[in-house]
Amino acid sequence: MHTNSLAALGWSADFLRQLDIDEIHRFIPARIAAVHRDRLDALTETGAASLTLPPGISASEVAVGDWVLAEPTTLRVRRVLDRRSTIARRSAGTGADRQLIAANLDTLAILTSCNADFNEARLERYLALARSGGVIPLIVLTKADIADPAPYLQRAAVVARGAEVMALDAREAGPALRPWTGRADDLPRRVVRRWKIDPRRQPHGRGDGHGGNPR
Repeated sequence: MHTNSLAALGWSADFLRQLDIDEIHRFIPARIAAVHRDRLDALTETGAASLTLPPGISASEVAVGDWVLAEPTTLRVRRVLDRRSTIARRSAGTGADRQLIAANLDTLAILTSCNADFNEARLERYLALARSGGVIPLIVLTKADIADPAPYLQRAAVVARGAEVMALDAREAGPALRPWTGRADDLPRRVVRRWKIDPRRQPHGRGDGHGGNPR
């Protein structure tokens, strides 16, 4: 059985302070890895778990990256802990004000290629999405090994407004991203890959009915 420490999953004093003494002894903390209609995939100290939702909490109220308290025997969620940060977008056609994408992230890497798909307006929308949720944006220009990244770095720097911009050579991706990643960032990294900049996927959600499941 694979085990994790809570710290390796991103647990911190911010979340521990939200628990009272009774909750510390009765429930287990779990971090959400995927959200389904009737259940949640989560990671705990003892490994992966499939959690059920109580009548008072709907799947739309839970995001990938959330911390929840669950009953150890039934694996039913008791409550969702307050978030440190939230990535959300306007929800199209659902009647909801917004759709949750991810929670409790420190940094959001926004990926776009050094080619004709590069788009400043789209990049600005994703920067605003990160900042509005209290997350530090990092602009990552990919395919720097097959194109000259210099002009794209200049264009990205104009819209970055203080955010760090880096060009990524796929052959050296690991060392380049190491300062931004770590064991506690495994869940956020999966979310980042899922929500990379794509000309077919807009922050407002048009034409994209996906939920918060990382891929």
